Formats: sequence, C-alpha cells, structure tokens
Amino acid sequence: MHIAMRFTLAVAAVALLSAICPCTASADAVWGTGLCFEATDPDFEGYWEYCYHIEWDTTEYGGYGLSHSTIYLALAECVCACDDGYFEHRIPAGVGIGVDGCEVVYYSEFDCEGDPHFPLEGPTMKFAYEEGDCEPGPVGWMHVCYYSLFPPSDYAVFEDHLGIKFGQIVELGDLEGVLPYCECDPNPIEQGSWGTIKVLFR
Repeated sequence: MHIAMRFTLAVAAVALLSAICPCTASADAVWGTGLCFEATDPDFEGYWEYCYHIEWDTTEYGGYGLSHSTIYLALAECVCACDDGYFEHRIPAGVGIGVDGCEVVYYSEFDCEGDPHFPLEGPTMKFAYEEGDCEPGPVGWMHVCYYSLFPPSDYAVFEDHLGIKFGQIVELGDLEGVLPYCECDPNPIEQGSWGTIKVLFR
C-alpha cells in the first residue's frame, strides 16, 4: 500500500481511537489506546488485527527523541503464546509523526522473552522506526497494528503495559483498550503458516 494511503488510513483510525478515549493529558511519558477487529486482509483470514495509538512526551525527562515503543501483552502465563503462528506482522506496522511533521514508518517485532530494556517479563510487541531522513522526536505519536490468533480481552486500563525507550531512559505508561487474551488452539501452526505463505507469494 502506498505510504500516503497508509497515512490517510492511520489518521482515520487515530480519530476513531481518540473519540473513544481522548489521550491529551497524562503524568506519564507515554500513554495509548487500543482496539481490535477481525482481520479483513485475506492473507490473514482467521486472525484478529490489533491497532494502537501511542503518544509520548519526553520533554520533562530530558527531551530525547523516541528509540522505540513496546507493548506488554500480558501473556506471561500463557503456555502457547510463543508457539509459531499466534502472532504475525503487518508490514509495515504503521506510521507516525516525526520531527518537523515528517512521516515515520514503523515495523513490529515479537519477543517471547520480553524487551530486555524493560523490567516486565513475558511476550512483548516492539515497534521501532525505519531509519532514514525522518525520525521521531521527543513529542509525537504512532499508529501501529499487528495480527494475532488470540481473541481480544475485555476493554480495560492496563497499568504500565506500555513502554518507551529514549536515549538511555525507559519509562512505562498505561494502555487503555484491549490486549490479546490467551486461548490456545490445538492447530495454530497450520493456520499461522498458511497466512505467512500467502504473504510471501502476494
């Protein structure tokens, strides 16, 4: 999909998320909201698409530009969370606003053991920007998505389930919305592998 079209879709999704939960004031350096839909991409039939609007402001923490953001998936006790097929990536994962208003492109990375920069253990989804002419600054937002076979949890506020790294500093904030809910399928690899194969041969 053309970057301009991705950006237009991201802005529309941001408006929807903002209407559900305005995230304009927070004592944290990072905060965000999340929604989940049945995936409409035929390459990911049977998956759920999780999308998050993440905002940050590091001006009171040194004013460093964002390195990456991480979502704690609350699946530390889920025995199948790290099995093949349960998580897949949208490529790119999404877009955001960068320094001087330029557009930043983000990619996702699933880590079964968790992001080593943060204190919480268990599976995480990390969003890092594509290095180039545009980089995220000390204040900004991103709209990013990924796919999972896990259905969504109940809508809630997940305290300290959202993290950012900027410079050598890490901070945690709250995530309002949904996260994947552990529901192990006896045949996840077959379903996940088929989705991956279709992506490779698009």
